[in-house]
Amino acid sequence: MINLFHRSAHRPHRRTHWTSAVAALTAVPVLLAGCTAADVEENVPPGEIGGTLNMWVGLDTVDDATMAEYKRLYIEPFQKQYPNVEFKLSPQNNEGLTAKVQTALAAGQGPDIIPLNSSVAIPFAEAGYLADLGGVAEQENWKEKIFPWAMDIGVVNDKLVVMPVSYETMVLFYNKTLFEKKGWQVPTDRAMLEDVIAKMTAAGITPFANANADYVGATEHVLSCFLNMVAGPGKINDALNGKIPFTDQAFVDSVEMMVDYFRKGYFNGGVKQYFSTPDTQKMAKLANGSTGMFLSGSWEIGGMNEYFKESGNEWDWAPLPSLAPGVPGNVFPLAIGDAMAVNAASKNLPAAKAYLKWKFSDTEARWQAIKEVGDLPLPVKFDASGAPEGIDPRFLSQYTAISDASLKKQVGYVTWVSFGAAAESYLLENEDRLLTGDLSARDFLENVNKAFKKDHDEGLIPPAFETAAR
Repeated sequence: MINLFHRSAHRPHRRTHWTSAVAALTAVPVLLAGCTAADVEENVPPGEIGGTLNMWVGLDTVDDATMAEYKRLYIEPFQKQYPNVEFKLSPQNNEGLTAKVQTALAAGQGPDIIPLNSSVAIPFAEAGYLADLGGVAEQENWKEKIFPWAMDIGVVNDKLVVMPVSYETMVLFYNKTLFEKKGWQVPTDRAMLEDVIAKMTAAGITPFANANADYVGATEHVLSCFLNMVAGPGKINDALNGKIPFTDQAFVDSVEMMVDYFRKGYFNGGVKQYFSTPDTQKMAKLANGSTGMFLSGSWEIGGMNEYFKESGNEWDWAPLPSLAPGVPGNVFPLAIGDAMAVNAASKNLPAAKAYLKWKFSDTEARWQAIKEVGDLPLPVKFDASGAPEGIDPRFLSQYTAISDASLKKQVGYVTWVSFGAAAESYLLENEDRLLTGDLSARDFLENVNKAFKKDHDEGLIPPAFETAAR
């Protein structure tokens, strides 16, 4: 599932993280030419699909209770529809699982269902590891059910080979109780944001809770937000398509504004505190009102609930504000939560493709996973009316808004999904040097541009889904 390994780092507060990779029981040769949709009959009746799928289950914590929960939520509902398919489950630690899967594929022993990180999707497809899902998509009418951006991002060399099975976005979380008590307005533009920042600092409240002591790459979350709020999704799309460089002034302005906010102490009181504050403290400060806002992803909802319940205060969320003239507001930068591909060399393609079909058809099972372990929705039109009791209404409102934005293409981009492996590697290693003053915005972006251009020229950049947010 794309970004699971990335995701476990990007989601420090989610209660349970897992993914699965269904592996063939016996070694099979890698089919460098790959299989096409026509090689296997797509419309096999469920009762005629059987065999054993040996599933690698990626977990942050490997224990019997988590495995039992996984089977109940992700295996047993599938087996109700496909009773002849059996599973041999093998729990795996998430750490290093991408490399382990890649090694297995290269040795001809790879999983039937491949969990993918966006940085390896294209090389995997180029190596012939990924089966063409065009026949499944046509049979299941995915084009009419799944968001256009989700279909776009899974296409390599004009073939659909990867399917996102969950997604997330970046938003502005805030302490609702504090805002209401002080009579502050939730910002929608730069003037409003800097007005509330001034009022917070005057009251001895730190504007943003963000910190990266527990995950150094959390700076990438903030950077992605500023790129969308200042340069805007249209500029990012142009850069991803090679029309403008990442050294364009709009990107320089984005990075310089972010750095300026850090130097003024808006993030956790200063760069030193930002680097040294662990997640438990940053969330506690947001919940008790010592800080007022938090730029992060929709994966944070579980942590927000836990910490705010203890404080007795309430939280809420809002779309990222527009921080530059002409940049639209009410835009949602999209990140892939998980994604799946099918191994072209699988000896059990009918069962592997059936599992992928099931992921997009069993809405009852999906809602149950959302409710019980905080799983994220599929990239399909979100219907909050189908939610079971007990789902946080703020989760429902957020994903309804993301769904509406997806259909209208009012969407943006995050660096760890859309910028390519080389650029992201540079980002992760150097973005904090911006905050310490050891690297200028222009030099930083010059190197981002070089890394991106290298991958772009080699065809290693994921497809840039369309945006109307210009």
